[in-house]
Amino acid sequence: MPTSSFTGWPAEALDFLRELEADNDRDWFRANRARYDALLRAPTLALGEDLAALGRPHLFRPFNDARFHDGPPIKEHVGLAIGMEGAGGYYVELSLDGLLIAAGLYNPQSDQVERLRAAVDDGRRGGALQRAIATAEQAGLELGEPDLKRIPRGHRADHPRAELLRHRRVVVHRRVPVAKWMGTRAAGTRIAATLTAATPLVTWLRTNVGPSDRPRERR
Repeated sequence: MPTSSFTGWPAEALDFLRELEADNDRDWFRANRARYDALLRAPTLALGEDLAALGRPHLFRPFNDARFHDGPPIKEHVGLAIGMEGAGGYYVELSLDGLLIAAGLYNPQSDQVERLRAAVDDGRRGGALQRAIATAEQAGLELGEPDLKRIPRGHRADHPRAELLRHRRVVVHRRVPVAKWMGTRAAGTRIAATLTAATPLVTWLRTNVGPSDRPRERR
């Protein structure tokens, strides 16, 4: 069995995030960039290496895009996406709010939504999606709320999967409060087990929805 390179986030990583929250400023971050790299970036990259069997890991940049974000200039968390090439994947985030573990399709294009609805409408494929979500829920993950208040046009109101048809996004997630085990090797084991429980959902999305074949729509 390969040796895990992720041994958890050190307690000092949370100290860094507390200081960042108190002084979220680009100059402060530049002066403390080495601490960010050692305490947050390096461990999260190691986690990505350990989870690479699930897909290509991508560590998000620490800077918020001022064009789309009205908040502070520096992200007050570290986020890792895995296999997010447009057809469903995984996400791990550490912040002072705790550890967020998620999987699914978060920001679909219109053609992906069309394929999702067609698959949910189909009895066999829709049933497989329900079973995949149930597997994730058994591991403590929770399906996000529907995006639409009403069932989309063209589908009857008493459809057996009416609630799923109201979803544009299909994401299961779990947020765990900050705990000491997040600074140990056990963190990698727990994260991997939770994401593995969501693999049937991600596989379903990649098979039945797939990546978009349209240019990225403007926000």
